[in-house]
Amino acid sequence: MTVKKQTSKTIVPFVLLLLSSLLVSCTAFSGLAWPPDAKAKDRKESVTDTIPRIKELECRDIFEQARKEQWDSIKVADFGQPYVNSYPNTLADSIIEYAKLFLGTPYAAAGKGPNRFDCSGFTAFVFRHFGYELRATSKGQLDDGWKVVTRPDELRCGDLVFFGGRSKTREIGHVGIVVSNDPVRHSFTFIHASVRLGVTISGSTESYYYPRYITACRVLPE
Repeated sequence: MTVKKQTSKTIVPFVLLLLSSLLVSCTAFSGLAWPPDAKAKDRKESVTDTIPRIKELECRDIFEQARKEQWDSIKVADFGQPYVNSYPNTLADSIIEYAKLFLGTPYAAAGKGPNRFDCSGFTAFVFRHFGYELRATSKGQLDDGWKVVTRPDELRCGDLVFFGGRSKTREIGHVGIVVSNDPVRHSFTFIHASVRLGVTISGSTESYYYPRYITACRVLPE
């Protein structure tokens, strides 16, 4: 009789502890799965909404992985070189691109920019942007070059070109920056601040400039 009482005393606390643990686990699971006060209808709708969401996320993962694999398989060579001519790749190119930003800017005597220019004010303004200080006059800027270029077919982009004034004298009265050169035709184009058009691009073969061309100089390093 004594043994039975001792066994009963031992088993009862164990059973109570086990039931308590099961109750806590069920409550916790219930709290994670559904709101405590949710009705059966609400639980059914939650399940219905969750399944499509899981499928959506699975599809998104599949597409994302496919996109990544496709991108990783693309070679740079497949794109070619689409931007080779889109950006300047030399100092001279950069100077010309910067000068073109002011196309159409009006002419003004002694204008130093950026809203109005005369010819030497324009060339000085452009070159100053790249760290080159040129003299204030077109005639003086010839001395800013480290090399005089006598032949038009030897001109390079960024060279300064000099012309006589409006009276067709051989004295320097105008200056511009070479944009392009055609050695075969012995001609070139240049950007400059003209009295009539403001900042514009002209050609050396134009009737006004052809007889007035005098010489050129190179400011930029080779």
